[in-house]
Amino acid sequence: MSSEIAHVLARLELFRGWTEAELGHLAGLGRIEHWREGALVLEEGAHGPRMMVLIAGRVEVVRRDDSGVEHAIGMVEQGEALGEMSLLLDLPRTATVRALTNLNVFAMDRAAFLERIAENDPVVLKLGYVLSRSLARRLHTLNERVLQLLAENQELKRTFSERRQELFHLWDYDG
Repeated sequence: MSSEIAHVLARLELFRGWTEAELGHLAGLGRIEHWREGALVLEEGAHGPRMMVLIAGRVEVVRRDDSGVEHAIGMVEQGEALGEMSLLLDLPRTATVRALTNLNVFAMDRAAFLERIAENDPVVLKLGYVLSRSLARRLHTLNERVLQLLAENQELKRTFSERRQELFHLWDYDG
């Protein structure tokens, strides 16, 4: 079964350049899950015991505002990871994810990930690196979008400047 999973993972951009042995090893640490269209895959605020890589299908990502109203903030498609922040940081889910189509995902439990990290498993360390790069790309895109919005809106630019120091304090890390 893990060779079949490895073959599926090999087709995904996230794992481009991985060896067959690395993919086989990773595949043995997780499983394939299937979700139906409309399913609640991840729930904002819940603690997540696993991360997933979307093999087939598409999901919508939504966040609740302070009044509880959900707002779509993005879509995730084949080859992208879900729940990686919870995997890496053991934080509650930052968004709700719903299946827009039937899904196939590769899922890996946080406990297995941490156990293999403690053993200095090079494949799991490589996975952590790949996930970190994916998150860094998202942060870069967000930074570019913030700069664009600030350039377009002087009132927003003024407000942002006033709150900038608070924003930088959010990036402090005590872990």
